[in-house]
Amino acid sequence: MRVAHILAGSPSPDVANGVRKYAYFIARAQAALGLEPAVFWLTEESVTAIPDVLTRGFPCSLVPFRVPRALLDQLERWRPDVLHLHSPYFPPNATLARWARRAGIPYVVTPHGALSPGEIWQRWFLKLPYKFLFERRTLNGAAFVHAVGTAEDLSGYGVTVPVELAPCGIDFSTLPADPDCRVLAERHPILEGRRIFLFLGRLDPAQKGLDLLLRAFTAAGLEMAALVLVGPDFRGGRARLERLAARLRPSSPVVILGPIYGREKFDVVAGAQVFVYTSRWEGMAIAVLEGAATGVPCLLTKPADPLDLLSRGGGALSVEPEVGAIAEGFRRMHRASAAELREMGARARQIVASEFSWQRSAGILADAYARHAPPLRHLEHFGSVDHVPGDLPAQR
Repeated sequence: MRVAHILAGSPSPDVANGVRKYAYFIARAQAALGLEPAVFWLTEESVTAIPDVLTRGFPCSLVPFRVPRALLDQLERWRPDVLHLHSPYFPPNATLARWARRAGIPYVVTPHGALSPGEIWQRWFLKLPYKFLFERRTLNGAAFVHAVGTAEDLSGYGVTVPVELAPCGIDFSTLPADPDCRVLAERHPILEGRRIFLFLGRLDPAQKGLDLLLRAFTAAGLEMAALVLVGPDFRGGRARLERLAARLRPSSPVVILGPIYGREKFDVVAGAQVFVYTSRWEGMAIAVLEGAATGVPCLLTKPADPLDLLSRGGGALSVEPEVGAIAEGFRRMHRASAAELREMGARARQIVASEFSWQRSAGILADAYARHAPPLRHLEHFGSVDHVPGDLPAQR
């Protein structure tokens, strides 16, 4: 079965963007399973090679909804059995969904957790009209919608087609066998001897709840502790967090760092005693799985552990995304002994190893493709689609 993944940016195994990381690993796992995946994206970013996977980028038009003619030509030549679209509120997906219906190709949509009420109210003046004009039509024309976390937000959004759950995974072969836990404190001496609480991800105060995190860390009043935030800036989020930390003046230091990748990222994670992720809403954060896979116990809000597997298995403490609840979580993790945290971290690693693998998710999707999206395309339609149906012309 040929599966063509479409996304906004190029796939990569080592990037802060979860959708791009997801596309890399799921395509690689699908190829290992015997499917024929391809990944196409709408930017002119450099190509990341994926073993046994066709990868190619196309320039994205500045005109909304316009799809490059070269991408349609590529799809017509390659003849996928399934078109797998990633992320909502991406106008080319609406065009591609209509094209797929015309060509007789079943398509699948993965929203990646971006249909939650909290996400919608970010720039609601654009997203609400788009929801009713385009997004729900695109979703409900799909063979199925793929959820990486819980499906509650999908039904609330108005999705009526079948929903299949296949969570994100972890490839343990990409993790260093011996991360150097000394790196973080050696580079930042102020952290020496303190219990380090580490957040790793996009510095997006709204979605990731980093304003809640800073307020809760201050309210907890911890001694000999430190909070470290690591990740790329998002729409000025880092500056807002620095101003908030300066205003709150917590009793223990707060260190805010830029993005870190590769082996260094896992060295930094290993140097923390607790991994924290306080999302207000989330699909499934691969960063949480990476932290748990490194053997670090986690303090998570409930949206950051959407399947409740880490907390139920004793690898994480899960709390509500509220300042008081997070502050109490800080206190509990600060009171725990080093031995208790090591045991909790070992359980977190074991849970990720047993429950979250790309191979398992690829298998679930392969079964869902076969049940909901059998090869229904009419081959004579290929080559006859010289424009996108309706009034949304393809880019030439």
